[in-house]
Amino acid sequence: MQLTTLKATSRVSGSSRATARLRKAGQIPGVYYGKGQEAVSITVDARDIAKVLAPGKRYTLLDLEIDGKAGNPAVIYSYQKDSISGTIDHIDFLKIEENAPLTVRVPVILNGLPVGVKNEGGLFSQITRYVKLSALPEKIPTNVSLDISNCHAGTTFYAKMLPLEGVELASPARTVIFTITTKNRAAKIEAAEEAVVAAAAPAAADAAPAAK
Repeated sequence: MQLTTLKATSRVSGSSRATARLRKAGQIPGVYYGKGQEAVSITVDARDIAKVLAPGKRYTLLDLEIDGKAGNPAVIYSYQKDSISGTIDHIDFLKIEENAPLTVRVPVILNGLPVGVKNEGGLFSQITRYVKLSALPEKIPTNVSLDISNCHAGTTFYAKMLPLEGVELASPARTVIFTITTKNRAAKIEAAEEAVVAAAAPAAADAAPAAK
């Protein structure tokens, strides 16, 4: 495996005030763990993480150089963001082994304008934007890309139909990726939605005097 070095520093888990100071100094607290690996609390530089999480690099294979000691193969398994600032405030690194598959979550990229929309009056809707895959570390794809130009109205495309090479689907096989409803079906859905709104209007009107 080709690994990208990422410098890290071990730390002693402390109070929330201590971790807040770390973040203010541009450091992100995290944990490195895995099978046969005792969990190690670490910090990494926020600027280095920004590079690793750049578009197309989400699952970069890393060698965590902890306190100057290399030989800690890892991948970013998950991270949490601050709900207000949007900055990463904690990150989990999972130990990887060359011959052990990982379960990862990758985006589904749909390309092209379906013929079912262009020529057949269908209504397109992407239901699922990410799927889970089981893959060896070096086989983890950046995304799953699919050309949908030839898809017709009336199509329901399931996860099991995705073109996967060298990896296995870990999401349920019948996870719906996208649909292209027929013109008649789209009209029925729209009519049903209008009927629900119309039915709710009298009830709202009846409730208004009571509210007064």
